[in-house]
Amino acid sequence: MRYDHIARCPHLPLPATPAALEVAIGILFVNGAVACWLLLLGRGVLPDAVPLQWWSASTLRVDNSQHFADFYSALHAVWGAALCFVSRAIRPEATLHRRFLVAIGCSGVWEVVENTPFVISLFNDPAGLDVYRGDSIINALSDSAFVALGFLAAHKRARWIVIVAGVSTEAAMALMIHDGFVLGTARALLP
Repeated sequence: MRYDHIARCPHLPLPATPAALEVAIGILFVNGAVACWLLLLGRGVLPDAVPLQWWSASTLRVDNSQHFADFYSALHAVWGAALCFVSRAIRPEATLHRRFLVAIGCSGVWEVVENTPFVISLFNDPAGLDVYRGDSIINALSDSAFVALGFLAAHKRARWIVIVAGVSTEAAMALMIHDGFVLGTARALLP
């Protein structure tokens, strides 16, 4: 039996994956990889010594970055908004869901990098209490959710509104917790 007719048949294109399914699979893949990475680092799903809280208001406790939300959640939302604008500038022809997936991927990469021992040591103040121990898995996943919320909130907003909100958030974090993108980066990079 000969199969020459198969070679002559044009390849049939696969049906397009619905955008919602593509986004759901992307979110599950990225967050699953982050959770596996944190498990390999010995992180717990939940905080070790205290019950899980919706909001953690202290940056001076060892359960900092262990709960659903904290001061840094606002900075993750700003990061998501920035990713919205950057992805639109780099790939204006890309669909919203593809740019959203890029933002989720960037968030996952950041969570992996942020929770390495080297970066954790950079985030701890050399003269301070060394209270930052890295994220719990629930906190890392909620950080990704805040990036997603920031991205979606920025999508239909005027750029100037998002910039004002981002600068205001950065200033508020600097005043309230003496940290943020600018201060944290300066502390990590400057002697």
